[in-house]
Amino acid sequence: MIYSTAVLLFTAVAMASPLRSSAKASFKPRASRFLSKLRSKDVASRTAVNADLRVDLPLGATAPAPYFDPLGLSKDADAKTIQRWREAELTHGRVSMLSALGFLTAENFHPLFGGDINGPAIDHFQQIDDKYPGFWKALLFSISLFESYRSTYGWSDPTQGGDLFTLKDTYTPGDLNFDPLKVLDDKTPEEIQELKNKELNNGRLAMIALAGIIAQELVNHETVVDTWRQILNSEEKAALSLTDTDFKENVKNIDPKFLTQPEMKYNPEEVGKIIQELPKL
Repeated sequence: MIYSTAVLLFTAVAMASPLRSSAKASFKPRASRFLSKLRSKDVASRTAVNADLRVDLPLGATAPAPYFDPLGLSKDADAKTIQRWREAELTHGRVSMLSALGFLTAENFHPLFGGDINGPAIDHFQQIDDKYPGFWKALLFSISLFESYRSTYGWSDPTQGGDLFTLKDTYTPGDLNFDPLKVLDDKTPEEIQELKNKELNNGRLAMIALAGIIAQELVNHETVVDTWRQILNSEEKAALSLTDTDFKENVKNIDPKFLTQPEMKYNPEEVGKIIQELPKL
C-alpha cells in the first residue's frame, strides 16, 4: 500500500506540474540574472488579479452552472494562474477517464501477466509488484518521458526567461496537437467547442467517479461489478418484500390504511378543464 500511495502521489504531481529540465553547468552564471528577472515578472503577474473567467476560460462553462466557483478561487487569480488550473483540470480529467475505464476493464478482463492478477483493482499494484517488480519502474520511466515532452511543449522555460510554473502565451491548455484519428479535421469551430466541453464535463465526472470507486473498494474490498450486483440484489429483495403476504399483514396491523387506495375526492374532468384554462391566466 505504501508503494501504491507513492505512485499515486508521483503521478498526481507529474500531471499537475511540468517536469523541469536538469540544470546544466552553463546555467549557474545566469542564476542571479534569472532570479532577479523572475522576481520582477512575478510581481507584475500578481498585480493582474480578478481574471475574467468569460475571457480566460471560454470553454467548460456549461449549464446548469456556467461559472461555478463557490469557493471563489478565481477571485484573486490572474489570467496565467487560471490557464494553469485549466491545464491541470484537463490533464487530471483525461487520466481519470482512462483510470475509470481501466478499473472496469482490468477487474473483468485481465489476460496480461498470465491472468493471475485479479480482484479489486486497488490490489493490482501490489500483486504485479510481487510477481514483476520491474514493471512499475519501466512504467514510471515511460510516464516521465511523456511528461518531459509535455512540459517542453506547453510550459514556459525559466532558463529562457519564462515565468516559473506558467504556460506559454502561444499554448492553449490541453492542446498537445495530438489527434491521430483526425477527429477535428472536418469540424467547424462550434463543433470543436462542443467536443471540448464534452471532454471537460466527462473528465470532471470521471474524477468524481474514480474517487468514489477507490473509496468504495477500500471500504468493502469488492470489485465495481460485484458491488453493483450486491446493490441490485438488495434492491430486488426489498422490492419483493413489498409483495410478500406476511409483510403486508404485519404492516396492516400497525397501519390499517397501508397500501390502500386513497378515496378520490375530486372530478378528473374538472381538473382537465382547469389545466386548459391555466395558459389564459
